[in-house]
Amino acid sequence: MALHYRSGQGKLYDKDAAKIIAQIKYKLVETEPTKYTNKKWWGEFSTNHKIKKLGDYILEFEDGRAGGCYITTNTEKGEVRLASLYHYRFFGRGKLGRSLSFGER
Repeated sequence: MALHYRSGQGKLYDKDAAKIIAQIKYKLVETEPTKYTNKKWWGEFSTNHKIKKLGDYILEFEDGRAGGCYITTNTEKGEVRLASLYHYRFFGRGKLGRSLSFGER
């Protein structure tokens, strides 16, 4: 199983309201699909905006792909670090697809 790593800047959207919650810096890990498993994606991100309700959101990545994900706090790095950064983990739900920015719709 091959792993692919990417990092960059993106946007976090509210899944229900399709409005931007925060600008993020992310680290994304993806697997290739196999005969027996689907493609999977997960990673972590940091932002200067505290996310009050953890749960389902949409992430839009630097390359224009977007997908639904579940967000939790990253307890290894602590919720708050220097420079008021908040660290979170995300776990992809479904496929990553090309998408217009929600703000442009």
